[in-house]
Amino acid sequence: MTRTERAAYPRAIIKDHSEPRNGMDRHIPKGGAGQHNWGSLERERELEEGAQLDEELEYEEAGAQPPHREQTDEAATIGRTKSNSVSEEDIRTAREFRKKALKKDGVDLGDIARTSAAVSVSPPNRDVPIASDANTDAIHLN
Repeated sequence: MTRTERAAYPRAIIKDHSEPRNGMDRHIPKGGAGQHNWGSLERERELEEGAQLDEELEYEEAGAQPPHREQTDEAATIGRTKSNSVSEEDIRTAREFRKKALKKDGVDLGDIARTSAAVSVSPPNRDVPIASDANTDAIHLN
């Protein structure tokens, strides 16, 4: 009996494994928020704020200070820029290290990972400013 014949056999048709035995649909879409995607996006903020208040209440009941939460203040972030840059000397030493790294017996993958900036090719300009107050008025969505 071939596999196709077995699948067409009356007992196989009765016992269809694509249908769950309890009758519940396994493909019910979840709401899209919370742990494991259960919940709804409409209540996500409310639940997060409630969790923070509960945590602060637990700290107060224990008599301890809650950890300082960094508040995002627009006024504090305006005008502040960061730059991710690697000096040319660091690049040169990292390249030398990478050339010699595989010639040694004890290769440390952590050191190789830390020198990955030496072989990265993007961006070509080493100093890339990251501005929090970017001008978004110039963007036109059609």
